[in-house]
Amino acid sequence: MTQIADPQSFDRFALDYDRFVTLLPGQNTAWLRGLGLKGERALDAGCGSGHAAEALADHFGEVVGLDLSAPLIEIARAKRSRPNIRYVVRDLFALDDEDGFDLVYSHTTLHHLEDYRAGLEHLKALVRPGGTVALIDNVSDRHPTPPRAAYTWPALWNFPGEIRRVGLRDAWFQLRFWHSRPWLAYLLSDRYLSREQFRELYGSVFPGARFEDLGFALGMVWRASAGGGESTQ
Repeated sequence: MTQIADPQSFDRFALDYDRFVTLLPGQNTAWLRGLGLKGERALDAGCGSGHAAEALADHFGEVVGLDLSAPLIEIARAKRSRPNIRYVVRDLFALDDEDGFDLVYSHTTLHHLEDYRAGLEHLKALVRPGGTVALIDNVSDRHPTPPRAAYTWPALWNFPGEIRRVGLRDAWFQLRFWHSRPWLAYLLSDRYLSREQFRELYGSVFPGARFEDLGFALGMVWRASAGGGESTQ
């Protein structure tokens, strides 16, 4: 999983990012929980500080949380450790798991890849027959990289509501994080697919996949056939 250079690194703001995600409604796991999936083994590719991995641990016998950021993995191990979770600092393409996974999951990670299609194909190769691939990534229909104001203005607009939801101290932290130089540098180095490009690319790798519009992102769910190969959906 070769990442785009320095602005894409979470290492510089790992602790603040973990606090930021923790304050989000559903801790970025609401869509995943809503799928109602369970099984023996699950992979969270790009697990960050472990929110989704922790949620998956309630429904899978073993969860592997994979991320390139050592500081984020350290936070995950410290805050979201479970006996059935194994956190790994590793490049996605270096993960070669012969046992495969009943669920392969990734949240807003794949747009970082230099070879997007190769990343999708690698994830597909890791799912067991009858298993599920569930992926979320950000999309942008007007510009591959949304402008700064697309992040800062909504943060200002939502500030009063966030005070009511999480309190003044945490809302003020959120507002400052949205406007912080490292976070904005990260966001403004991203390049997203449009919704049409997303459906075309993901659909070509995962024929028969189901897509769900999540606002700033699209979700995709695909199930491998029980005998291996393409989906029976």
